[in-house]
Amino acid sequence: MIQTEPYTALAEIYDFVMRDVPYKRWSKYITKLMKNFQPKAKRILDLACGTGTMILLLKKQGFEVDGVDSSAQMIEKAKMKVKSDDVKFFVSDMLDFKTDKKYDVALCLYDSVNYLPRIENFYKLFENVWGSLDDQGIFIFDISTEYNSIQNAILMNLSEKHRNFKYVRRSYYLRDERKHINEFEIEINGEKFFERHVQQIYKISEIEDAIKNSGCFEMLACFDDFSFVQASEFSERVHFVLKKKEKRNG
Repeated sequence: MIQTEPYTALAEIYDFVMRDVPYKRWSKYITKLMKNFQPKAKRILDLACGTGTMILLLKKQGFEVDGVDSSAQMIEKAKMKVKSDDVKFFVSDMLDFKTDKKYDVALCLYDSVNYLPRIENFYKLFENVWGSLDDQGIFIFDISTEYNSIQNAILMNLSEKHRNFKYVRRSYYLRDERKHINEFEIEINGEKFFERHVQQIYKISEIEDAIKNSGCFEMLACFDDFSFVQASEFSERVHFVLKKKEKRNG
């Protein structure tokens, strides 16, 4: 069995594995957030864009969208799916991505920021996103919470077969370390792969402190799941909406 980096072998079967994710509902929710907090939004940067499903949905709504992902394999799948010369794709870590283009909105969805191993990484993320946004730009991202891991980790364990591949996913939460682990054993055309995905689970207060201390953004909202209700530690998913500050502290 070949051990690979996250989203290497998984990229080949990702859309099948995630076929029940409510992407259409999610895109409509993000559109509502943009209408409320940045109604003039046109240009969007999707960080950790994966196979481009959200890009495709937002593009159909008339937005200009570019995508960034650290996995070259996921980007290749996104290019095949979106099939548009108007969409620019970049293989880059969200902490290091640089562009001369300025965007109205930056997105980082589906708990992608939970892959940041330390809270200090958020400072670099905020700095980088700040530099990618227009003066009135907003940053929308979400986190998966400890409550979600405790309640639902066991529900993520499954085994499936489909055409030329099969996979097993094991999901568990290390409570003392606040790490959510997803392990994939994947077999594609007889070749076997193993991927271990580690997500760090953060408290809302930790994220709020990082936002404040970074000096890059003002927090406009912190919503429960796909709602406009104030989030809490009993939320399973939390969406943050930040507005770029004109001047950074320090």
